[in-house]
Amino acid sequence: FEAYTPLAKRKRGYYALPLLWRDEVIGWGNVVAGGRDIFKVQIGYVKGKAPRVDAAIFKRELDAEIERLRAFMSPR
Repeated sequence: FEAYTPLAKRKRGYYALPLLWRDEVIGWGNVVAGGRDIFKVQIGYVKGKAPRVDAAIFKRELDAEIERLRAFMSPR
Protein backbone atom coordinates (compact mmCIF):
# COMPACT_ATOMS: atom_id res chain seq x y z
CA PHE A 1 0.00 0.00 0.00
CA GLU A 2 1.82 3.08 -1.23
CA ALA A 3 -0.84 5.75 -0.77
CA TYR A 4 1.37 7.63 1.67
CA THR A 5 4.55 7.23 -0.36
CA PRO A 6 5.51 10.26 -2.45
CA LEU A 7 4.73 9.71 -6.14
CA ALA A 8 8.38 9.79 -7.19
CA LYS A 9 9.23 6.98 -4.74
CA ARG A 10 6.34 4.62 -5.50
CA LYS A 11 7.36 1.30 -6.99
CA ARG A 12 3.91 -0.06 -7.73
CA GLY A 13 0.73 1.95 -7.49
CA TYR A 14 -1.30 4.12 -5.18
CA TYR A 15 -3.52 1.26 -4.05
CA ALA A 16 -1.32 -1.75 -4.83
CA LEU A 17 -2.27 -4.48 -2.39
CA PRO A 18 -0.84 -7.92 -1.63
CA LEU A 19 -1.85 -10.80 -3.87
CA LEU A 20 -2.53 -13.86 -1.74
CA TRP A 21 -2.66 -17.45 -2.93
CA ARG A 22 -3.34 -20.15 -0.40
CA ASP A 23 -1.06 -19.35 2.54
CA GLU A 24 1.45 -17.11 0.77
CA VAL A 25 1.84 -13.55 -0.42
CA ILE A 26 2.86 -14.18 -4.02
CA GLY A 27 2.74 -10.67 -5.44
CA TRP A 28 0.66 -7.54 -5.68
CA GLY A 29 -2.26 -6.22 -7.61
CA ASN A 30 -3.07 -2.69 -8.61
CA VAL A 31 -6.24 -1.56 -10.37
CA VAL A 32 -6.45 1.71 -12.23
CA ALA A 33 -10.07 2.63 -12.79
CA GLY A 34 -11.76 5.78 -13.87
CA GLY A 35 -14.65 6.66 -16.04
CA ARG A 36 -16.81 4.20 -17.89
CA ASP A 37 -14.21 2.48 -20.10
CA ILE A 38 -11.02 2.57 -18.04
CA PHE A 39 -10.23 -0.49 -15.97
CA LYS A 40 -6.64 -1.66 -16.02
CA VAL A 41 -5.32 -4.43 -13.81
CA GLN A 42 -1.61 -4.62 -13.09
CA ILE A 43 -0.36 -7.82 -11.43
CA GLY A 44 3.20 -8.39 -10.26
CA TYR A 45 4.74 -11.49 -8.76
CA VAL A 46 7.44 -11.85 -6.13
CA LYS A 47 9.07 -14.67 -8.11
CA GLY A 48 8.51 -12.98 -11.46
CA LYS A 49 5.63 -15.20 -12.62
CA ALA A 50 2.35 -16.74 -11.53
CA PRO A 51 2.39 -19.96 -9.51
CA ARG A 52 3.01 -23.10 -11.54
CA VAL A 53 1.33 -25.51 -9.16
CA ASP A 54 -2.39 -25.52 -9.96
CA ALA A 55 -1.79 -22.82 -12.57
CA ALA A 56 -5.18 -23.34 -14.25
CA ILE A 57 -7.00 -23.02 -10.93
CA PHE A 58 -5.04 -19.88 -10.04
CA LYS A 59 -5.82 -18.25 -13.40
CA ARG A 60 -9.52 -19.12 -13.14
CA GLU A 61 -9.77 -17.71 -9.61
CA LEU A 62 -7.80 -14.56 -10.43
CA ASP A 63 -9.94 -13.89 -13.51
CA ALA A 64 -13.12 -14.42 -11.49
CA GLU A 65 -11.95 -12.00 -8.80
CA ILE A 66 -11.08 -9.36 -11.39
CA GLU A 67 -14.56 -9.70 -12.91
CA ARG A 68 -16.17 -9.31 -9.46
CA LEU A 69 -14.14 -6.16 -8.90
CA ARG A 70 -15.04 -4.84 -12.37
CA ALA A 71 -18.75 -5.39 -11.64
CA PHE A 72 -18.44 -3.72 -8.24
CA MET A 73 -16.71 -0.67 -9.68
CA SER A 74 -18.87 -0.26 -12.78
CA PRO A 75 -21.36 2.61 -12.80
CA ARG A 76 -24.89 1.52 -12.10
